[in-house]
Amino acid sequence: MRSLRTVFITCILFSSVSAVAQDKAPSFIGVNGGISLPMGNWSKTNYEDNKSGFAGAGPQVAIDGAYFFSKHIGVGALVNYSSYKTRDINGLSAGYQDAFDVDQVTTTAGSYRLWNFLPGLYFNFPAHPISITARALAGITHATTPLVAVDVMDADIDDGTFEQKESTANSFGFDLGVGISYPVIKQIAINLRADYFYSNPDFQIENTNRQNKAGRLVNEYHQPLTGINISLGVAYCFSKK
Repeated sequence: MRSLRTVFITCILFSSVSAVAQDKAPSFIGVNGGISLPMGNWSKTNYEDNKSGFAGAGPQVAIDGAYFFSKHIGVGALVNYSSYKTRDINGLSAGYQDAFDVDQVTTTAGSYRLWNFLPGLYFNFPAHPISITARALAGITHATTPLVAVDVMDADIDDGTFEQKESTANSFGFDLGVGISYPVIKQIAINLRADYFYSNPDFQIENTNRQNKAGRLVNEYHQPLTGINISLGVAYCFSKK
């Protein structure tokens, strides 16, 4: 009788574990890419305001994945890279030309570059045939400012080129996003996502070969780097167990 009871309880426990496991959302690993849209002072182009970062929209790519231990909740991580061209170069040149009172200024500039390493929580909401996945991630942002080179010409004489050097800084960063996943074939899904990101690195910037202190001079840039990432990607989904 005791043996029969033991077998019965074991069967119930096994069935319960199997039912919970079958309710688990599919875990996944995926790649995606799209556009990143900077916001706030970082994206402004006011020459007179050193809070303006002159950052323009750029490409972003990411690898992410999550393991779901229940129907709705999982843990995962995101590794993301994005690049932002310096915009309104003509506005920068015009500002320097006016401040220096010279005949011509030619400005060239590189791009901001951001790496994000963000673990956190994923939330799955099935709505057959699609599923909606939200995430809240926090970790480290590694960011680099662009190299800005300004060549000054006056009375047909080249007065030389001064540079605002690249600067690198690390900071806390976070990402809040939501996406829609649609299965195209077994274990393969297409994902459309929108994410808000935030970081606030403190850049210490070196300026070299600058003879004229007039005009825009940025020795430190400490403004939030925020924006929206919109991406499309593909994911491999692990079978429910």
